[in-house]
Amino acid sequence: MKSLLNVAFCLAATVSVHAQTPVPITREPHHHLVFSNDNLRVFRVEVARGTSTLLHEHAVDYFWIGVGAAEFENEVPGKPVAKVVAVDGSVHFTKGNFSHIARIDGPSTFRNVTIELPRAQTNPRNLCAVVLADQPLSCATAEKRAAAVYAGVTSLAEFETDQTRVTLVTIQPDAVLEFHKREGAPILIAVDDAAGTVHTTCRDPNGAKTDALQPKSGDAFQVKAAKTCVVHNATAKPVRFLAVEFTTSS
Repeated sequence: MKSLLNVAFCLAATVSVHAQTPVPITREPHHHLVFSNDNLRVFRVEVARGTSTLLHEHAVDYFWIGVGAAEFENEVPGKPVAKVVAVDGSVHFTKGNFSHIARIDGPSTFRNVTIELPRAQTNPRNLCAVVLADQPLSCATAEKRAAAVYAGVTSLAEFETDQTRVTLVTIQPDAVLEFHKREGAPILIAVDDAAGTVHTTCRDPNGAKTDALQPKSGDAFQVKAAKTCVVHNATAKPVRFLAVEFTTSS
């Protein structure tokens, strides 16, 4: 009887997926748009255990980072249901032009930050993390570059395309991340809710200006390419940011 009930549940779920009309990601109630410009759109996502998203469209390429550990079933119409185990801090890149449902069957709420890339992305490849399954790492040069660009903090070069490079940086309590003037200065996207204040200071000939931030997961800000800027973690816990850089030709 139990197996028959399981079969009936699976058939009902399959019918439900095919019966739905996909909605744009901006109309999916678990995806909250928190930042947007020509290069990216950032969504804060939270789906409670035992619930699911609507069938929604991903019209463009995107990547996401797990905030805490979670498990879910990924349901794409016309394909077998795939079980996904999301590790805290793991980054995942996905080509766009498809629709899906995320059904949370694990014990925890599924939280992530999803970043859409409106401009076409070519040649996605792993750097120092397995972001794209079944593809090799290319870490040696990327690791040295990340350590130089993001000096003073822990950095992990995640992946890149011909247009975009993504690095996960972790700033320890009272540590300082410094950015020097250069082209392609990154956008920093908060992974977690900061338990306190993060100070950003940019220097220019008229003096330094400091902003006190209390970033929430998904909050983003642009580092100024024409100025030297520092980010100081004044909280009692490490803070994580995704640093997203774009080539000048993107």
